[in-house]
Amino acid sequence: MKISKKIFGIYKDQNIIEYTLSNEKNFNIKLLNYGGIIREINYKDKNRVLGFDNIDSYVNSTGYLGALVGRVAGRISNGKIYINNKPYDLDKNEGSTCLHGGRKGLSFQLWELEEEKITKDSASITLKHISPDMEGGFPGELMVYAKYTIDKEDSLIIEYFAETNKSTPITLTNHSYFNLNDDLNENILDHILRIDGEEYIKLDEKNIPLKISKVDGTPFDFRHGKAIREDMDLTSEDLKITGGYDHPFILNRHNDYPIELYSEKSGVRLIIETTEPVVILYTSNGIDEDLLLSGGEKTFKYQGVCLETQWFPDALNQKYMPKNILHPNERYYSKTKYSFKE
Repeated sequence: MKISKKIFGIYKDQNIIEYTLSNEKNFNIKLLNYGGIIREINYKDKNRVLGFDNIDSYVNSTGYLGALVGRVAGRISNGKIYINNKPYDLDKNEGSTCLHGGRKGLSFQLWELEEEKITKDSASITLKHISPDMEGGFPGELMVYAKYTIDKEDSLIIEYFAETNKSTPITLTNHSYFNLNDDLNENILDHILRIDGEEYIKLDEKNIPLKISKVDGTPFDFRHGKAIREDMDLTSEDLKITGGYDHPFILNRHNDYPIELYSEKSGVRLIIETTEPVVILYTSNGIDEDLLLSGGEKTFKYQGVCLETQWFPDALNQKYMPKNILHPNERYYSKTKYSFKE
């Protein structure tokens, strides 16, 4: 196991550090201290995620490529929440909506190194960031740790820890765009996807939750695995607004391996385990096109698939959803494991 680092670029007169975690076999990841971004996941000598090769592209991009997303991943309707009957107006960075924590969300922050650790079976980096009280409109000073670990079995484990001095909402996730083909110029529509979830959340025209629905007989039934394109009818009510999948699925909790992605072209399989109750399936329908990626490819629609494990979206504003408030003297914890196999 090995950890190395180098200067990736300069942002606001500070060095952006790229850390490489490697098991010196089939697997390594490249990670930035800007936005906790996973820049590359290399498995069998091929990069399996979309990323840029310079810091300016990340700073100027709206796609959250590989970023750690929060304080609250997803959309918050009307950019407003209530905690203990007190209203909080949040940063509205998508029309009337607060998306992924707003313009000062964790994706746009410089993180500091808390710890490096190497054992015979794993290598890990822990990053730390303190988000001040009322940043983006969110109450409470929030201390966040993000731990990235790779192991000798070609797995990536991401763990999040957080504490606050005021009651505040939180849900953190990673926004990597996976493409398991050996060529990132090929789209992900033929990837076989399995999501063990009997329910999904219907959305309105602003991607805000409407209600929880059964997947039976809908394009959202991925329980037995199918090609992403198989039922992606863009004339259907649920998909025509989003132009593809951009929807939450409620995971069955009895399954230790609720999410699986497979490329027949490469033979590479990704298995995802998580402590979170929901995964957002996003097929990069709205990605900015013709951006230059680190391997020389240019971005295009359906080039990557995001599988964002997180809490229920817009939970504080939806009466039928459990809430995601972290209180003082509590500790937030979330874990997702990504295992790559052939």
